[in-house]
Amino acid sequence: MTYWMCDSCGTCLNINVPPNTCPQCQKNCTFRDVTCYRPDCGGEGNFDPLLVNAVARCYAGEDKMYTHEKGSIRDLRDVEIFIGLSDDDLEQIAKICSRRTYRVGEYCAIQGMTSDELQIVNDGKVAIEMRIEVAPFAQTLRITTLTKGNILDFSAFLEPHAPTASAICLEKAETICIKTINLEGIFKERPSIEHKVMRNLVVIMGSRFRASRIQLARLVAEMVKQGK
Repeated sequence: MTYWMCDSCGTCLNINVPPNTCPQCQKNCTFRDVTCYRPDCGGEGNFDPLLVNAVARCYAGEDKMYTHEKGSIRDLRDVEIFIGLSDDDLEQIAKICSRRTYRVGEYCAIQGMTSDELQIVNDGKVAIEMRIEVAPFAQTLRITTLTKGNILDFSAFLEPHAPTASAICLEKAETICIKTINLEGIFKERPSIEHKVMRNLVVIMGSRFRASRIQLARLVAEMVKQGK
């Protein structure tokens, strides 16, 4: 059976299909899959403490790793999604930035869990991993590794704002965080910034999709080889 965790109150259930209403908080909340799919936590018969911790930080509405320290133009100059922006443009964006630090093995983003912010790797290495489930087969694929200047994902710009892959820290990492609503405010004031950001986003999405396709092709080849 699968371990599910309520994103409103943190209640965990070990059942095949989660209910629409949480039996603890009585809310129509979303249950997140926190089952262990890694050998480090014992496989699918257990829950994944890293996923549980990530969901808990979200429903608690607080993050001890979060600071209100603003970003700087220097940090933003080499960010892939801000290529082509002037220092004046970057100064406006820096005003709405904050920072967050993560420990080794901690999730920065969870596949399928909605987010209201754009995160950019400012230090450390972060792996992008996609969980593929085609009953009875299941596999976690490492799509790519991100370093300084890379965005974690593009779900902040696309509804329903849920990442199609998870981001896990390979080493201690720091991200620059920008609330989507604040970035949209800048876009309204300066359409030229939005145009350049969207142009860069298309390039990033294309690169990520190509990396995903390569890993999926390898997975299919391995499944055929094993006769699955």
